[in-house]
Amino acid sequence: MYYKTFFSTLPKKIEPFFLIGTPMNRKAGQDPLLSLLRQTADGDRKSFQVLYEETNHRLKVYLYRLIGDRACIDDILIETYTQVWKSSATFQGRSLVMSWMIGIARNVAFREMGRRQYHDNLDDHPELIAREIDTDAGSRKEILCRALAGLKPRQREILDLAFFHDLPYREISHILDIPENTVKTRVFHAKAALKTQLEKMGIDSNDL
Repeated sequence: MYYKTFFSTLPKKIEPFFLIGTPMNRKAGQDPLLSLLRQTADGDRKSFQVLYEETNHRLKVYLYRLIGDRACIDDILIETYTQVWKSSATFQGRSLVMSWMIGIARNVAFREMGRRQYHDNLDDHPELIAREIDTDAGSRKEILCRALAGLKPRQREILDLAFFHDLPYREISHILDIPENTVKTRVFHAKAALKTQLEKMGIDSNDL
């Protein structure tokens, strides 16, 4: 498993530079991942491993829906978790830990793909084609995944964050670095596009 190889390369202690950070604003009880991140900042490898186990599937699915290239996702995840390990103490609690990690993964993905303008121009890149994700045949999730695959990349990403990751608009605003009202507008239009896509599949969205 690639994670074991990655984990074995971590330094025994986080360098002091990474332990200098602004106190986090959230109470640990408000974010189930926050205590794991704090312990990771203290150099606790076991907590970091649990953090990985709790989040890696969500990050992998997000990246797969975003870029549709299974071959490069593992490399992106390795770099993402390396940054999480190194930067854990700099987390300021202005968003959920999961939102923060998705933002890191997003930035790493765009950098690794050598394109700097995805943030504003996702829909200008037809190569970002969604591919099928393993789900139970005939399930509600599978139907939605197939419908999402027919949407534009920016529409697909905003719905993925809002509904599959169940993130509040404020959190999505942090990830995409856009105003919250813009998030609401994009979700509205993306939902309309998804409904149209479902109708093309012969499915009434009210049945889901």
